[in-house]
Amino acid sequence: MDFYEFKYSKDDIFILSLDTKSKNKNEKGFLDVKIYSRDKTPVNNANIEVYSTKSLNEYDLKICASGHNPIQVNKIKILPGCVTKLNIELPQRDVRELSMALGINFPKDSLHYIYAAKFAEEVNLLSTGKMKINIYTDGKLGRERDMLRNLKLNESDIQFTIMPISPQIDLVPKLSVFNMMMVYSNIEDFRNILNNEEFYGKISSDYLNNGYKLFGIIDEGFKQMATNKEIQNMDDFKGIKVRTIQNRDLEAFLKSLGAIVVPLPWGEIYTSLRHGFIDSTANPYEDFVSLKLYELQKYVIETKHTPDVDTFITSNNFYKSLSNSEKAIIDEAALRATTYVREIENERIEEMKKILIDNGMTILTLPEETIDAMKQKALPIYERIRKIVNEDELINLYLGTEGK
Repeated sequence: MDFYEFKYSKDDIFILSLDTKSKNKNEKGFLDVKIYSRDKTPVNNANIEVYSTKSLNEYDLKICASGHNPIQVNKIKILPGCVTKLNIELPQRDVRELSMALGINFPKDSLHYIYAAKFAEEVNLLSTGKMKINIYTDGKLGRERDMLRNLKLNESDIQFTIMPISPQIDLVPKLSVFNMMMVYSNIEDFRNILNNEEFYGKISSDYLNNGYKLFGIIDEGFKQMATNKEIQNMDDFKGIKVRTIQNRDLEAFLKSLGAIVVPLPWGEIYTSLRHGFIDSTANPYEDFVSLKLYELQKYVIETKHTPDVDTFITSNNFYKSLSNSEKAIIDEAALRATTYVREIENERIEEMKKILIDNGMTILTLPEETIDAMKQKALPIYERIRKIVNEDELINLYLGTEGK
């Protein structure tokens, strides 16, 4: 899909040139937009996004301006050699002075914090300072399950959270689909399924059915294993004591490899490794750096057994308590923050890998035969997950087997 973006100002004469399609490949169409408030005064500054649709020379417009609700205008025809003129009226917002809390269980140098900070910045911008997001890091608003419970009660000091999916699975069962191990070996293939509107819609609906509102899904790349043992074949997994989060499917998978599973809280990983209570931990690169595992571990084994998935949510009751204008601000800010984080994910992963390598760790890939054997070990777990998810269409979308 072609995408165009430009900044609008009432004081500038600016016409957007678009690559329309005709017999003459160099012939363009032009879009001239004038934007007004409901009281007929010109809007000074706005951001205009133009998307081409599947239909020939047809475009959708999305317009955002401070102090106004964003709007979308669909199916505008912009023809070769022609100027299409639009006068757009933006509804002004009814926005209260609001101070809201967003809790995360990670520190300020984490991707979770970057996500939260971008959201807070955009909320402040779109509400012209009326709405404020206060970010609480390092579990200051409670552990993840506490935050989930307090969100749903809608009686506490938390309105938003960004967290991994594992603590949420008991409350939002369809998230179990992400526990199907060894499905993806390329992270971009996984991200494509997150971009699938049907798949995302099904996950979002399950959140709503269980009292929550989903704003976005991101990943921190794949989960890998940090260890002092050079692992290359299936026998090398046997007897390794691996720390995991409490996740029945992940535990079952690691046990099937021959590993000994030791569920531990995040804060106990470093000390447990140092004293030999565990030999390894299964996390994304981001966590290895945050925990400074390069001080204790020699290798990262690229098992890529599952993507590390995080979601950004609120309670549905809180969301419904907002005015339409406030919802529009939150929705747009969340979309911008999610888009921003998704754009920097790969760069962030490469930065984390470089830090680990510069501090003496070696990153090892696994032979194809080992990967294939791990995939076979994962298959029995799929049947249990199918029963929990209870929707073959969602499972098939995730596995890429819909219509087969």
